[in-house]
Amino acid sequence: MRFHLCAAFYVLIFMRFYDLSKAEKALVYIVIAAVISLEALNTAVEAIVDLVSPEHKRLAGIAKDCAAGAVLAAAVGAAAVGVALFWDVEVFRNIGKYFAENIIMLILLIVSVIAWFCVIFIPQGKGKDKKK
Repeated sequence: MRFHLCAAFYVLIFMRFYDLSKAEKALVYIVIAAVISLEALNTAVEAIVDLVSPEHKRLAGIAKDCAAGAVLAAAVGAAAVGVALFWDVEVFRNIGKYFAENIIMLILLIVSVIAWFCVIFIPQGKGKDKKK
């Protein structure tokens, strides 16, 4: 979930550099919502399976794998939409030029990358379930 939220954050930030139609913007929003929604459903399925079947069972594993597979399929689809809409070398140059000319925005971008890196890769506690 953290990785997908990070990706959505940067997609929404960098969308401003593209001249997307309303339909293309809507597609981006729908794809982001689909991935985040499926990630939430995957978490719910895993929690329910763990609750009703704490010991490892083949069917429980299949349920978890299917839920994770749905997230993966949506993420691959989202990546394909991203490549189709955002792969433009000229826009990449314009983005680089923008940040080269706006040092404050470059610093904010770097700080956001560091913050997201910490959110994604530094282990997070699980509240009450965290073992001491």
